[in-house]
Amino acid sequence: MKWYDKLQYGAMLLMAAAMPIGWRYGLWTAAFLGLVTVVKMVAQRRLGNPALTKPLRWAMAGAVVYWLVLTLSLLWTNDMAEGAEVLYLKAVLLIFPVSFLLSDTSYLTRSHLRGVGYALLIGVVGAFLYFLVKAGIGALKGVSFVSFQNSFYASYAQENRGVYHHAYIALYAVVAMVFVYHELSSRWKEHKVWSRIVLIVALLLLIGYTVLVNSRAGMLAMALTALACVVHLALTRRSWKLGVGVALLVAGGMVAVTQLMPGYVDRITSTVVNVEDDARTSINRENFRTAMQSPVVGYGVGDYRAVQQQQYAQDGHESWTFNAHNQYMESLLAAGIPGLLALLCFLVMPLCLAMKRRSRYAFPLVAAMGVVMFNLLFESMLERQMGLQFIGYLYAIMVLIMSVEENKFAQSSKS
Repeated sequence: MKWYDKLQYGAMLLMAAAMPIGWRYGLWTAAFLGLVTVVKMVAQRRLGNPALTKPLRWAMAGAVVYWLVLTLSLLWTNDMAEGAEVLYLKAVLLIFPVSFLLSDTSYLTRSHLRGVGYALLIGVVGAFLYFLVKAGIGALKGVSFVSFQNSFYASYAQENRGVYHHAYIALYAVVAMVFVYHELSSRWKEHKVWSRIVLIVALLLLIGYTVLVNSRAGMLAMALTALACVVHLALTRRSWKLGVGVALLVAGGMVAVTQLMPGYVDRITSTVVNVEDDARTSINRENFRTAMQSPVVGYGVGDYRAVQQQQYAQDGHESWTFNAHNQYMESLLAAGIPGLLALLCFLVMPLCLAMKRRSRYAFPLVAAMGVVMFNLLFESMLERQMGLQFIGYLYAIMVLIMSVEENKFAQSSKS
């Protein structure tokens, strides 16, 4: 690796570790990654990435296409200033595909991309331990689990002023769980005993983080991911006994959570049972009716938010409904059916390539992006920096994983 390759890879590691700590850190490291790419292109005197085949280039460009479709909606936007502000917010999506489309990544190996996974894991677990210590100090007077949970959420909420958001933090944690599962299931014999123990402990910490941040979508995503991992384990190892054993272990953990946190579980249960009465269901019904009044082109990237707020005010919704809490609906409102289709293509294209090429990483890729696509039903993730950075970076890494599989140097290296 030459110095500019090391610099780019260092920026990738820094980005993965910084995102779970806070969106501002993620934004600064994303800018650093973009700057490093420019420096590398100048040093190499080369423009383009020979490591990407044509299908992978199209997949990598998916985020750019989505952003361009939103930009096109400026043609029928009245509030151009608001439209420019929305596009500026989402411009972070462009950093990742442009960086890897324009600079050579043929130096990357599977070990390098595993390192990115470990950087993400360290960032998530590190943030959790920080809040865990704060919660422990705050709960010294009350020994019960409930008081500790309340203390954790209080310490977390104190620093939640635009830096953290529980739904996105839970998403980081669940995707990190997918990485740990893949490490344990595919490389069990290669790991020494101590590294297996460390990964299992990390997995338990990730589960604890997901529970304590109090995100219903995060808990549901974790349960569905656990189920998918159990089925995958049973099919790949061809041992239903092993699958059933893991399933019983997961079920036991869920029962333990139920006993320790009855109020929280009741909240999740009521959401599933009374989904029609949930506020998010109500606002999305209204958003869908509004979107169907202009389904072909939407309301424009500068006007759709004003249309939303006007509708919410008329229906007397609470102030927290500042967006649709559904990214698919946001895209439909902003740019109509083309916007929604561009979003779906952007998310699904790498998955289709992974399955078509029978990638050895097909399961973790599908599971990770499946978690993201599930979460988009409950959160407008591309309306916040934490979501923009994470989705853009994750999808770029997915494409790079497939490029590494086609890279002769990477295939000859130790996997």
